[in-house]
Amino acid sequence: MSAAVALSVFTHAAVAAGEVQAGVAKEQFVLPRRVPLAGFSKRKGAPSRGLHDPVGVRALVLQDEGIRVALVSCDLLIIDERLFDAVRARLIEQGLPRDLVLMLAATHTHSGPGAYGKRFLEKISMGHFDPQVFDALVKAISDAVIRAYAGRSPTRIASMTAATEGLVKNRMDPDGITDSELRMTAFYRPAGDRPYAVLVNFAAHPTALGTWNRYLSADYPGVVVEAVERRVPGATCLFFAGSVGDQGPAKAGIGFERAAWIGQSLAQVVVRMLETAHPALPGALRALQERLTLPPANVRLGFGVSLPRWMGKRLVDDDATLSLLAVGNDVFFGVPCDLTAGLGQELRASARSRGLEPMVIGFASDYIGYCISAALYEAGPYESLMAFNGPNTGELIVKRLIQMLDQLGAR
Repeated sequence: MSAAVALSVFTHAAVAAGEVQAGVAKEQFVLPRRVPLAGFSKRKGAPSRGLHDPVGVRALVLQDEGIRVALVSCDLLIIDERLFDAVRARLIEQGLPRDLVLMLAATHTHSGPGAYGKRFLEKISMGHFDPQVFDALVKAISDAVIRAYAGRSPTRIASMTAATEGLVKNRMDPDGITDSELRMTAFYRPAGDRPYAVLVNFAAHPTALGTWNRYLSADYPGVVVEAVERRVPGATCLFFAGSVGDQGPAKAGIGFERAAWIGQSLAQVVVRMLETAHPALPGALRALQERLTLPPANVRLGFGVSLPRWMGKRLVDDDATLSLLAVGNDVFFGVPCDLTAGLGQELRASARSRGLEPMVIGFASDYIGYCISAALYEAGPYESLMAFNGPNTGELIVKRLIQMLDQLGAR
């Protein structure tokens, strides 16, 4: 059974009937020196050597007369349940409404700060927990949301999708599908001709920088947002990872050139899309968020070898947060995992069959590992060992999100 989070109806005096408002803000993480990087267990929690490029958080808050939503992009590997709950608690402490729907997503950079996860499996990829790092992340994330909330004003929206070529590959199956679409949603002032917020969604693992890197970096998503903000003055750009479970970045150059190449390539496509965008008044906001009970833990050490169920249960989640946001005809699916491209395509097809334009946002508001097809689970790639709740979890999440989509349409 899944329990939906209650969304109370609230009419804000400053919001006219049928009007959607938006606000955006960004903050940099202020971190201890030599914080370990998150992403690769081979680094063994070694301290970082410094900052290569900024890492931080960007937040967009949307509101109409009934719903308030925050879409947040963090230069982090994952969002675990503990971090999500701490951010939500601080937002409430700072006076934001309890019914604010928080979709808190990680870009999944493998060179962002670690030391904020307490679970055993998190420590393997992040290094040992440091409360100073955790508190710094909570403060920066919540401060960005608070500032975005304070800056709300009427908005217009434009959404577009473009094909890319040669930037992504299927890293689990060379003959498998690839998701080469770049999705963009931009927000404009009522009389403005330039966007003040740009959401970018692409499905390639942010691993252009490998285990060799020891410097804090947002990887190629950081290049995307910096390049878009430089070429579109006054805009704040938010990057969201898509269905990256089996999607890896193509690589050109050496070292940090790899992140620069794919990031600049994507930014060029975004800027071209913005040149032909036609913003319009959005339809009403609708949102659902719930925790879904998962199949029992099945943590495998190898094929045919699993931990006892009682032990696995201590290591991984037994539920997952699912999020769904619609702004007029634009719909955003928040998935708490490394979702594979095939499952992401199912979600997008379900939205488009209902006349909606979809964006699948990975690593949102929770993290449960890989969500892959049953066939891939049995086939044996490394990623299948990271599917901690068995072979059917991915299909379960997709099915439930599609049901939520129908629920949303009936509201």
